[in-house]
Amino acid sequence: MRKFMNLSILFGLLLLFCGAPEESPKVEVEKPETEVELYYGTLTEAELQRFIKALPAFKEAAAEIDKEMELLEGPDAFKSMMGQYSTLNKQIPELDAKLRAAGMSWEEFWPALGKTYMALAAVFMDSMMVQMKEQMKGQSEETVKEVMKGMEESHQVYEAVPQINKDLVKKYMIELQRVFEME
Repeated sequence: MRKFMNLSILFGLLLLFCGAPEESPKVEVEKPETEVELYYGTLTEAELQRFIKALPAFKEAAAEIDKEMELLEGPDAFKSMMGQYSTLNKQIPELDAKLRAAGMSWEEFWPALGKTYMALAAVFMDSMMVQMKEQMKGQSEETVKEVMKGMEESHQVYEAVPQINKDLVKKYMIELQRVFEME
């Protein structure tokens, strides 16, 4: 019995150190888009139209929760705000059903919300850059450089927004102003 036990241990050690197959190379799996990267994705016209139609249902369902949301400021305010919004479907059980009734599921709605917000902000930032350049005419070169430096730093956040998204937002600006209640 002792010989059998020693032979089994020897055989096990040989298999473990000599006969084990080589490790297969690790395959790197592409990370899914983060929420913020998702908001730089391409917005389609059909998606924007459905979003505009579904936004009032979202606003109605989220009205109470909206009051409880943190007021955010600073350069990362958008990311934080969208992070809060991305989980609202868990806080408002009937949200997905209300959005589906309006023509868009929650899984479609919140990325469209982010892409639309980003595109709106990019359009407004582009407009502000043009206005600021006009207003700065006649100012000292040093003042212009200082002001424009700050504007350009803010503008960098919106540079990655696809032009098609900006164009769609411009095309639907009247409807967006109405549903977002912008003046």
